[in-house]
Formats: sequence, structure tokens, C-alpha cells
Amino acid sequence: MMDIQRETRQKPWWKKYWFVLPVTIVALGSYSLRTNLGNASYFIDRSQVVTATVEQGDFRVNVRATGVLKPLNIRWVSSQVSGRAEQVFVKAGAKVNQGDMLVQLSNPELHRNLEKARWELEAKKAESHVAWVTLESQFVDLENSVLSAEYSYQSAKLKLDAETALLAQGNATVSALEYQRSQLAVKQQQQFWQAQQQKADKMQANMAATKVAQQARIGLVENNYQRVKEQVAALQVKASTSGVVQQVSLELGERAQVGDSVALIADQKSLFAELQVQEVRVRDIALGQLVTIDTRTSEITGEVIRIDPAVTAGMVLVDVKLTSELPVEARPELTVDGLIAISNIENTLYVKRPVYAPRHSQIGLFKLSENQQFASKATVALGQSSVNKIQVLNGLVLGDEIIISDTSNWQEHQEIKIN
Repeated sequence: MMDIQRETRQKPWWKKYWFVLPVTIVALGSYSLRTNLGNASYFIDRSQVVTATVEQGDFRVNVRATGVLKPLNIRWVSSQVSGRAEQVFVKAGAKVNQGDMLVQLSNPELHRNLEKARWELEAKKAESHVAWVTLESQFVDLENSVLSAEYSYQSAKLKLDAETALLAQGNATVSALEYQRSQLAVKQQQQFWQAQQQKADKMQANMAATKVAQQARIGLVENNYQRVKEQVAALQVKASTSGVVQQVSLELGERAQVGDSVALIADQKSLFAELQVQEVRVRDIALGQLVTIDTRTSEITGEVIRIDPAVTAGMVLVDVKLTSELPVEARPELTVDGLIAISNIENTLYVKRPVYAPRHSQIGLFKLSENQQFASKATVALGQSSVNKIQVLNGLVLGDEIIISDTSNWQEHQEIKIN
């Protein structure tokens, strides 16, 4: 029995190498994915990102703050007397000059007191005049007595001199007894004359003292009259300074007590800016730093003159002296923006400030590839920050483009694909 030899048939090459095609397809697919997707593990639409390019040059460090204009000279006008508002002549916003009438108060009792004080003064003056006329009359009588005593002395002295001359001639018509009587009379008249003179001097001193006492009493009554007169005049509440009325506290018919505020007047020509600065930025601010104040219409230059030591709700008040001419729209309580110049760093890298990029920190930022289809995370060291820019110390070079919008949703990824 013979064996029949089978003819061996060779398989087609495409059956033998069938796996080559799938492997090729997979390889091509992987290459295509690698080319289009890279190492990206997150995809984002281009319209959802905002980018900025790293620049180089002088970097001005500024601090932005908001605030209001405040009057440097401000006066509260208060009531010096009690009374009821009879007339109110001004409203808030009115321009007034020193001495202008603000409010008219009424107080009938003060007018009665003024009339009473006036009559008291007239009566005191009349009483003083009567007393003075009486003293003058007494002084005139006393002066007449002095003159009479002087004449009596002179008469006695003449008689004594005549008798002395006769005795010296040996004339016996004058007896020794008469001569002694004449001597005694002269002494008596001289003493009486001297006593009257002393009495007149005392009377004159008494008149001077009485006049001073009367003037003091009149002055007391007159001071009381002037005080009441001033109180009546104070019923007319007037502006103590020129400026613009900021507030009128007293309404028509309302009663004001002594010391109550009537109106607030501010000098609109002398203003300063009161800015509110975040407490984390106030450590960079120093006295004398230049400030630009923006009124939304004009810009005013100024300098820092005071930094409040207290912190209120995370903000610190900074006062700015305005050094340039005030624009027409400048007025108290006008809301303004302030740009405080902190420093100027020469020839440094900087970029628009990304979201959540604190100064003096090291953070991860997404840097775009050259074809701008990918963004990979890079560790960047940041330095000083300004209003909308921040200094780049390390991690980026001139011309690098980074994402500055919010990247918190993909911060855990190292590379993203931008569609």
C-alpha cells in the first residue's frame, strides 16, 4: 500500500503577518495622540484663559487705595444761648462768608433780662453821680475852711510881726502879756491851718477811693449788662469762618440748648485726601511718598503726611496732603482713588499679576508652549507687586507667556491642553 504524499500549501503573507497592521495602527494612533495631546492630562478651551507676556524694564511699585477728600479746616458752629429756631437762612451746600447769618433764635426771657440790666446800669450810674456830687460839695466846704484857717494864721502872724518890731524899737505900747498872747494865737492858727490841710488831704484820698469803688460797682453792673447784651446778640447764630455749609443740625421751630451744634462749615479751598489702605500693604508706605489722586475727572498730586497707627476692619487710614491746584470738582466727601508710589525697580522682569499670586512668594504658574497649544506648570519666584503687575525673580524669562486667569480647577495637573 503506497502512501500518498500531500502537497503542502503555503499561507498567504497577509495571514502570516496579520498583526502588523493593528500594531501599526496603534503606533500611528499613539504618535498622533502624542503629537496632539502631549503629556496633557487636562483640557481647557482657549476662551476660558487669559494670558500675559513677561516684560523687562523699570518696574514701578504702587499701592492703590480708595478714599474721600476731607476739609483741612472745618468748624462746628454752636449755639451760645438757648432759644427756639425762628428762621433758618442756609442749607447744606450753601457758600457763606464769616459773619453771615445762619439761624435766628428767639428767647423772650433774654430780652427781658437785657432791659432789666440796662435799667440797673442807669440807676447805678445815677446813684454814683449823686454820691460824687455830695463828696465834691463837702470837699469844697473843706477847702474853704482851709483857706479861712490860712487867712486867720496870716492875720495873727502879721500882728505878731508888728508887735515884735515895736518891742525891738523899745515902744512900751505893747505889753509882754499881749505879746505872749499874740505868739500863742499864731501857734494856734498855724496848727488849725495844718489840721484843716490834713483833713482836706484825707478827704481827697477818700474821694479817690470812693470813686474807684463806685467805678468798680458800675463796672460790675455794666459787665452784667454787656453779658446779657451779648447773649441777645448771640440769638443771631453767625458763621465763624468762610466756607461751604456741610450740615445744618437745627430745623425750624426746634429748640437749641447752650453748646448745641447748629451748622458745620468747611473750607473748600483747603482739602486733603483720606485713603483706606489694606493693612498688609501699609508697611510699604512711608511719610513723604508721592501720591496721585484720581477724581474720575482730574488728577491731583500729593504726598503722604500721616499714617494712622490703628487698624479698623483690616484697613489703615492714610492722610495725603494735596500739593497741586485743586480742580473745580474737588469738594469735601468726594470719593477718589489714590495711587501711592512705593519704589521704582530698574531693569527687572515683570508680568501682569495672575490671580492668587501673592508678592514675595513661590507659586506654580502655567507657561504656554511655543505653539500655544499646551501649558506646563513652572515654579516661579515672585517679588514686589504693584496695582496690576508683579515682579518675576526666577522661573520665567523675557517673552514667556503665562496664564494669569484663575487656574485653581487644574492646579493638580502638570500640563494642560488648550483647544
